[in-house]
Amino acid sequence: MPGFFIPARNSRHRTACFALYRALLQQAPLIRLPDDLATAWGPVNPIKHLIRRSFQRNRNDTSPRLVFPALKAGYQILALLRSAAVHSSSSSSTASTPNADYASVITFLQSRLAERTRTLSAKAQHPPHSRNPPKPSSTPRPDAIPLLVNIAPAPTPENPHPRPMYATPSRPRPLSELGGTGRRRVPRLDMASDIPFLRVAKPQPRVLSRVLTQKIRKRVARMGAVKYLWDDALPEAEREDEWERIVAKLIKSQQQISQQAERRRGGKGKAENGHEQAEVEGVARAIRDDFKMGDTFRQSVWNHGIMHVQMVLTREREDHVARADAMRRLIEEETALAVQEKAQRDVERRKRWEAKMLETHGEGWRELFPNLKENKSSDVGQGHTEKTTT
Repeated sequence: MPGFFIPARNSRHRTACFALYRALLQQAPLIRLPDDLATAWGPVNPIKHLIRRSFQRNRNDTSPRLVFPALKAGYQILALLRSAAVHSSSSSSTASTPNADYASVITFLQSRLAERTRTLSAKAQHPPHSRNPPKPSSTPRPDAIPLLVNIAPAPTPENPHPRPMYATPSRPRPLSELGGTGRRRVPRLDMASDIPFLRVAKPQPRVLSRVLTQKIRKRVARMGAVKYLWDDALPEAEREDEWERIVAKLIKSQQQISQQAERRRGGKGKAENGHEQAEVEGVARAIRDDFKMGDTFRQSVWNHGIMHVQMVLTREREDHVARADAMRRLIEEETALAVQEKAQRDVERRKRWEAKMLETHGEGWRELFPNLKENKSSDVGQGHTEKTTT
């Protein structure tokens, strides 16, 4: 077989594959199956289901090294199914010793059913460890305690947009509520595209990654909208305003020409064209009023587009600054408590070491360590002992 041969693009290969596929599907309903196997995969025949899965799994194979063994196995399975179908259709053979081909088909289906049952039970008991685990949701749990609470004052007519302020009422936790090793782990303030967050442990939780990704994408989209308004929408609005000015000038010049023509005719035809002239004058007056009041296309894009999005970005930035300030205060409190708890652990370790020395050497144990410091609680433990004795 030449190396440049592509089976999927050859008509004879496709005809042979479809013929094999139809022959296999025709043999599937001819095999009598036990009730537990016939209904295990739902209303579909289990043999048909497995045949379709196999062809779907191998339909993207283009290498002759893979196609030839697959077709060879397909023809072997076809012969096996024909033999099993002949056995299941013969009443005398079913009463006697079962055929080896029929028994192999039943054994294979039972093994696949057992594997399917194990997979479904594992998926039901441990969804995150299944083959298709559910995607993590960034929705907060109902029992979750928020880290930051907005304590900004309510909006008032004098201050409709108060500056955000955040507090951490649930942190820092006392030493008795700490789990794990019981030692306080001070978080670290980090930034993800100008979005502050606390990094506590590794690896980073997937929920935190999803929330940060959503916030970053939303901020990037808003900045992209500002760039589009500056580069595209604003010049188009200015061209629209220029068109309005041109139209207003043409209307004004047309009115002057019409008035001169009426004066030459001595006022004749004014009544006939009065309604049309009133409409034209109304359009011109509306355009002039828009320019006087500043209600132009450019002003609309500026106020309702650029300024609005920039205001949203500014408020978002102020919110990030307030959150970062609350996180910074929390880190300072956690650091102070960590230093205090470490000093307390050092004092307790010093007491245990002194009690051990008293038990081992008696009342005169201090004479063995003449350079031992009395009031410095941080120099405690066996390491300090070895250092002073040497």
